Amino acid sequence: MVQWKDNPRRMLVLMVLLLVLLLGSQWVQGRSSARGSRHLGRGQRDLQPLQEIRLAIILPQINTVYPWAWPRVGPAVERAIQTINADSALLPNHRLTYSFKNSENKDGICCESLSALAAMDFKYLYDPWVFIGPGCSYASSPVGSYTSLWSIPMVTAGASAVAFSNLPSITNTGPTHKKLGKFVLRVCEKFGWQNQVMLLFNDNKVDDRPCYFAIEGLYTELDNATFLVQERVFRENQPPLNYSEIISDIQQLGRVVFTCCSPDVFRKIMVKFRQAGLAMEEYVFLFIDVFGESLINNHRQPWARGDSDDHIAMEAYQVTMASWRSL
Repeated sequence: MVQWKDNPRRMLVLMVLLLVLLLGSQWVQGRSSARGSRHLGRGQRDLQPLQEIRLAIILPQINTVYPWAWPRVGPAVERAIQTINADSALLPNHRLTYSFKNSENKDGICCESLSALAAMDFKYLYDPWVFIGPGCSYASSPVGSYTSLWSIPMVTAGASAVAFSNLPSITNTGPTHKKLGKFVLRVCEKFGWQNQVMLLFNDNKVDDRPCYFAIEGLYTELDNATFLVQERVFRENQPPLNYSEIISDIQQLGRVVFTCCSPDVFRKIMVKFRQAGLAMEEYVFLFIDVFGESLINNHRQPWARGDSDDHIAMEAYQVTMASWRSL
């Protein structure tokens, strides 16, 4: 069992950093009016040297496909550090600094070996108090193991796979697949969906395999609760997809279908299912879309593409939602 949680100084740094990151500018502005009365004078502060608190950041430097990429989270981290350093009442006699290392390889993909080497370099050359990142599952695996061994906290918006729940050094600021699985289990229990539950997902077996790890969270919780669960895997990066076979598998094996894939493929599945003329009211489709990717369009209409399938896609999505409400 790591001891960093029993170290009050490390816990204070972690909690203050998280507080500023989560509450943001409103909290900072609210504190600014009372700041002057609590501050020591410049001369008094100068009498005590500031102890440096070092943050080690390992994140993708360029590729913003990752929600935790540095261009996305970097401004928040830098603002949090500036805010804490500007208010001596938050961490008296301490000053935050950070150092950054890239977790991407030359192709812009999260790299397990680069992240592991970066963590080693940070530990023995920088001696950090806290690691921020990595976020990708494979990149986070060795770093999470190291930080648990070193008794150093690791804060990440990723590392959401089920296995990371066993690493006590990790603090997740984003959604985890174990919690997603618990949520799905409660939904199934609520509506009595214990049989013919189907997990339909894409697994390209490259990069971070987001659907594989997301579905793992569902399968773990449903299987532990002795639900009858069927799986169907396909690979989007090996077209053409055999949609007829997918629809046939759904018809034979599933009535409650949890689907994880790209929004375009999910729309195609729904269109093909509608065109097959099956009794849509007998099925429930739930799309796993943790970061709302399917809503990134001009009108926030996940079925709309401006093509000839828009009408039937809209019908398929409406019937699916109607089925959800009627059960």
